Amino acid sequence: MELRHLRYFVAVAERGGFTAAAEHLHTAQPSLSRQIRDLEAYVGTALFERSSRHVELTKAGHVFLDEARLTLAQAGRSVERARQAALDHSGRLTLGFVFGVEAEQLMRVMSTLHGELRHMQLILHTQSSPMLITELLERQIDVAFIRPSSHTQGLNVRTLRSEKLIAAVPADHALAKQTTIRLTQLAAEPMIGVPREQAPVLYDAIQEYADRYGVALQPVYHSETLMMALSLITSVGGVCLLPEHSALIFPKGVVAVPLVEETPLLELALAWHPENRSSALAAFINAFLGKEPQS
Repeated sequence: MELRHLRYFVAVAERGGFTAAAEHLHTAQPSLSRQIRDLEAYVGTALFERSSRHVELTKAGHVFLDEARLTLAQAGRSVERARQAALDHSGRLTLGFVFGVEAEQLMRVMSTLHGELRHMQLILHTQSSPMLITELLERQIDVAFIRPSSHTQGLNVRTLRSEKLIAAVPADHALAKQTTIRLTQLAAEPMIGVPREQAPVLYDAIQEYADRYGVALQPVYHSETLMMALSLITSVGGVCLLPEHSALIFPKGVVAVPLVEETPLLELALAWHPENRSSALAAFINAFLGKEPQS
């Protein structure tokens, strides 16, 4: 049995007949029928029920279809990984940033790429942390700055720092003049929330914080990115709870004010797939973590 037998079988199953499958595969129908008969002989059972008008999967055929699709998908991934490995000599690295972190970490990343790494081809990608984790697990990117969660199981994760929550308020707001803010003071303010599907770690930290001190925070606006949140703060006068390091890129119209109550800590980490054998990845990880200060 060869991969072409599986491709032919899947084509017939998905297109509901030999004629349509033959046209899709650009092959002759008699040849396709012969290949399927050879496959059934190899498996030892009928995979299709044939009639003059219809071709339907048998019970065994349904099971075989699921496995065939998995095998073809795995074969495709193997080819892609081999091609990616062939690019290692060029020093290609795909690096992901969780929203809002690229501005503060990019300079560090670029300062890492010196000496033997100065010719590395760097591809930058900004996305939500959940999406970055999925892309790392599926080997679509090499390494990423993420917010660790239970979904990072299976990845190498190195925590870079832990940070508190701060209140981001308009510079002309009365709260901006205070040295600290109590959580209860935010209850009456137009809050800017974050969707859980985009930033689950930040969302859960804010919920835990509010629940711990019995304060009901009702978001009036929702922002999918840090830039959108900062824009809402300056344009509509909203208030937002954000990781404290995000203040490094606040515009002049936004002020970060510490919170009185102890807040949950948010981690920022560098993550990569343990089976990624890219020499470019290994060189970057060693150089970056070797110069990363302890937090």
